[in-house]
Amino acid sequence: MIKLIVGNWKLYIKSLEEGKKLLKAIDKKMPRGVKTTVVVCPPVALAAALRREYKGKRIAFGTQDTFWETDGAFTGQVSATHLASAGISYVLVGHSERRALGDTDEMVAKKAVSALSAKLHPIICVGETERDQDGKFFSTIEKSVKASLSRIEPKDAGKFTVAYEPVWAIGKTEAASPRVAAEAILYIRKTIADMWGREKAMKVRIIYGASVDAENAALFKEEKSIHGLLPGRASTDAEEFTNIIRAFS
Repeated sequence: MIKLIVGNWKLYIKSLEEGKKLLKAIDKKMPRGVKTTVVVCPPVALAAALRREYKGKRIAFGTQDTFWETDGAFTGQVSATHLASAGISYVLVGHSERRALGDTDEMVAKKAVSALSAKLHPIICVGETERDQDGKFFSTIEKSVKASLSRIEPKDAGKFTVAYEPVWAIGKTEAASPRVAAEAILYIRKTIADMWGREKAMKVRIIYGASVDAENAALFKEEKSIHGLLPGRASTDAEEFTNIIRAFS
């Protein structure tokens, strides 16, 4: 399974010129011969413009959200077909910051299947807000995985990625430990296997995202169940982001 590193720029990049400068620096500093798929997810307006200007082949483009309808009276929304027509290939759905603004598992499920219909690769984010000593958070993860994937057909198991995103670790000085992340990712895969069978579950790439940096990327690499990373602010520093790619690849 090809590894995946996705840089979520959030709203840290404030202009097209700043985005162009960052993209150029990433492309220049990225190690040669990397077999990992590298994706950047700027805000949608910058993503479309940067995709048009980028002439290289080593970086793919995503963005940070989509809507589940393709047409109609939905002012302010951006559909998956809009993204696809702009050359976007990947899209985050269900990121914790979107969920904090009201996205439910049902909304995430509709966004994911809409993205698949438009031939986009959705990165479906799931994760618990807090941990308890009794392990009850596993039921929270299970419920979210089942609901967020509920509209996807098992035959599409290799066409999307799940990102394990423990909310309690986002923006902290320390990420979840590799052992904790691997444990949760194995549980996510077991949940998918319960839904679709082991063969289909093994086709789903599962990555980790929360306080990822170049230092801990090498530690996450050692856990064979982790097939990629979803750094946030670290991806807006070309040196740090390419060091993450180098450490994990």
